[in-house]
Amino acid sequence: MDLSPRHEVDDQDKFRRDQLKSRRIKVYFATLILVIAGGFAAIQGLRNATLFFRNVDEAIIERADLGERRFRLQGKVIPGTVINDEGVTVFEIVHECEVAKVRHITDPPELFSSPWIPVVLEGRWTKGAVENINGSESYYFLSDRMLVKHTNEYVSVNEERLEQSIPDDVAMSCEFLRDLREES
Repeated sequence: MDLSPRHEVDDQDKFRRDQLKSRRIKVYFATLILVIAGGFAAIQGLRNATLFFRNVDEAIIERADLGERRFRLQGKVIPGTVINDEGVTVFEIVHECEVAKVRHITDPPELFSSPWIPVVLEGRWTKGAVENINGSESYYFLSDRMLVKHTNEYVSVNEERLEQSIPDDVAMSCEFLRDLREES
């Protein structure tokens, strides 16, 4: 009986080892792809979650700090300020007596036509001289995404019946809006 170690590997053992090695490489490669895909999804989710939210009055006060970073801007659309021009919708929004001019570069949602509709816009401040209902400004908000909040109040489909008067919660202490209210 020969008890010396075998130094020769037969062909069948070599074939099995090569198959196991090949499987391990495939498993490692698949795991690496899943980890990269999961990391990418997490980064995209965090990027959207870190897009912070400002009301018009806060965004105007913090304009210098915001710079050219993207953020979400919230306010109510002032009826009569909406102009559609070659795929760009220009309008004004108000919150706490502060007004911002908005240039929205995609099609607005269907509910956007309702007067005094609350909107959340994604975009950034852009330098440019504009006139708004509250006076002259040197910045406007360039938006590429709009979310419209529907209200729980019923509004008729007929335009002649739409309520154009300024809601009490908007015109509380805004002098320029009180003038508009008296005109309507």
